[in-house]
Amino acid sequence: MRSMWKGIISFGLVNIPISLYKATDDQKTRFRTLHDECKHPIQYKKWCSVCDREVQPKETVRGYEYASSSYVIVSDDDLKGLPLPTMKTIEILHFTDQGSIDPIYYDKSYYLGPGEYGAKPYKLLLRAMEETHKVAVAKVAFRTSEHLSLIRLHEQCLMMNIIHYPAEVRSIEGVPGIEDIRGIEVSDAELSMANRLIEEISSSFKDDYQSNYEEALKELIEVKVQNKEIAQPEAEMKNEKVVDLMEALQQSLKQTKNRSKAVGAVEESVPTTRRKRTTKKKAKANDL
Repeated sequence: MRSMWKGIISFGLVNIPISLYKATDDQKTRFRTLHDECKHPIQYKKWCSVCDREVQPKETVRGYEYASSSYVIVSDDDLKGLPLPTMKTIEILHFTDQGSIDPIYYDKSYYLGPGEYGAKPYKLLLRAMEETHKVAVAKVAFRTSEHLSLIRLHEQCLMMNIIHYPAEVRSIEGVPGIEDIRGIEVSDAELSMANRLIEEISSSFKDDYQSNYEEALKELIEVKVQNKEIAQPEAEMKNEKVVDLMEALQQSLKQTKNRSKAVGAVEESVPTTRRKRTTKKKAKANDL
């Protein structure tokens, strides 16, 4: 991994040298914009409307429009010189329970790795947060902004989530239909059935979820690359008829039970030797 920012975590009077690394990768398929006539990529050029010519990146500066057509120039050196303690420091404001922070606040995720001479204090903070079951609310400045962030544990690594400031989270009052549900009552029987359905289809979060859209898109691209005919599956017709809520819940439970039975039957039909081989493979994978 390549470090994208270096600094320290300020933990009381303890300073922990750290390096910041991206924790996620965008796996989405990317498209280029082509000219329909010749099928070659479109180029986007920076154009000055006053000088009437193309402008190269090295000729551009950062400007803030403080009045109509009036700008003040802000350089990289100006930003680096901002009188903020968070420019090179992840400043811990306080610790809290992770459950007290709604997931709506979460944004980007980064791994924090120990920097030079930072292994011991890094381990100390990690162990202390592990034993107290706390997360740290902090501030850090990079990429032209001071961010609110959350430092938490991920396996045996400190992770930082950039989180939204409370003022950035929109109120639910603007969501259409929210007012309408407040006067609606559900029966005890309906609620009990819904609870049973939730229990039936509950499971642990897994590490093998995949995007069906991405898989279908890659297959489509492969077919087009090979100039093959593209098979268009018939769209599934959904029943738009409004059904009784209890009936829908009962049917859902029935389908869930049938699905569980089918999975069990498939597992039973797998030869014992094959099941042993699969178990061994899983055991080997866990050892790696």
